[in-house]
Amino acid sequence: MLPRACAVFGALFAIFSAGGAGCFTGGFGDTNLSEGTRCNPIDSHNECGSGLVCTGQQSSPAVPFCPENYCCSVDGNGNLNSKDPNCQPGCNGGAAAICTANKDPGACALAGGASVEAAMAMDSDAAAPAATSPDAGDAGSGD
Repeated sequence: MLPRACAVFGALFAIFSAGGAGCFTGGFGDTNLSEGTRCNPIDSHNECGSGLVCTGQQSSPAVPFCPENYCCSVDGNGNLNSKDPNCQPGCNGGAAAICTANKDPGACALAGGASVEAAMAMDSDAAAPAATSPDAGDAGSGD
């Protein structure tokens, strides 16, 4: 009985050890992630590889209409310059996901093929209050 129990326990240990290691491959605690790989912007360090930033992390730029964060390359001024689809506006289906989730007009427009500029103009989150200017009749009236 004891040898059979040890064999079963040993087999289960081997299965769970191998399976457990597989679950964490590419998971938390990764470093030097490649371009276009999802990353955690609230991590205490930049988990992306050299020359890459985790979008949305502290001063890193965010990808427009993208609900996830990815490791992307930036230029010397900190602007995104990656050619990876996950680092482009709409992040390879992200705009469609936002559109489906909350019907954001800008995300829906981008998912439908509109330009980034047109989508940003339509985006309700990007709308800023119009600057007020003095009436033409008030200029130089001396009142």
